[in-house]
Amino acid sequence: MFCIYVLFLMFLITKAVINSLTTGSFIISARTERIEYQPDSIDPPRIAFHNATFSWDEASDGKFDPLASTSPQSKSLPPESSGSLQIQGKSKIVFSRIGKGPLHIQIQSKNPTIVYDENDQRQFSLPAVVDLVLNDPDQLIRQGISWKYNIDGPLIIGRVPAYGLQLQSGLLLEGEIQMIAKQVLSGNQYKVEPYTLQLGDEIQCVPEEPKTSGLVTFDGDRGMLVAAIVEAQSATIKKFRDTSFKIQNNLWSKLGKDQELVLTWAIMLIVPGLLVFFTRLMYHHLQMKSHEES
Repeated sequence: MFCIYVLFLMFLITKAVINSLTTGSFIISARTERIEYQPDSIDPPRIAFHNATFSWDEASDGKFDPLASTSPQSKSLPPESSGSLQIQGKSKIVFSRIGKGPLHIQIQSKNPTIVYDENDQRQFSLPAVVDLVLNDPDQLIRQGISWKYNIDGPLIIGRVPAYGLQLQSGLLLEGEIQMIAKQVLSGNQYKVEPYTLQLGDEIQCVPEEPKTSGLVTFDGDRGMLVAAIVEAQSATIKKFRDTSFKIQNNLWSKLGKDQELVLTWAIMLIVPGLLVFFTRLMYHHLQMKSHEES
């Protein structure tokens, strides 16, 4: 009996350790003024636009910031016009909306981007680095148009403010992040209590390219809304003064949140005491019986 107990205890500990090393899932829901995103696909979904302006710099080295100053070249479409923009090749996208202002979508890709009209007809091409501006997001809301963009790749939400004058960097405004992991015994999922994000936080996940899916949209309030599920080993919440807070799937979090593991562990701790108690009880009973027979 004792050997079986020891073997099961070793099995439980080993499985708990192995399970704590597996990738967990993080549910992120936030309102933010800045999102950095890298599509997994070289042919990501098109970006829909309405009443848009395109800005670019023909002499750019790929690092120009259209938010910092007026770009040398731009093309504005009529307010009533709409269409979509197709990114080609590996790319990086930065969504930025300060307050209730325009939505800037800065695109850096390997190849030129292609602009289509509302009838899906190709109109013109733009350089690989371009800034798409939705000039009046509130107009879309008033017209009952729900703009959104599906994301499928690594993203960084928010940016920790640095000292100095920064008017256009964008902040994470509010939100929460919640970890989901698998229970050790049954494999069912359980949720850890959500962590509330604060003004100025920045979220990054490890590894740098975790499996991510979700969407970006906006409403009549400040910034943008992002909802995403990220499969990662850990999520780091960066704060002011180079401080950070890490949420990860480890053994200690399981001991506190995995109810199956906690219950099983409690039973395993109680079993030795019960075995000793019943052994002594049986021994005492046998001694009493032997005295009566003698």
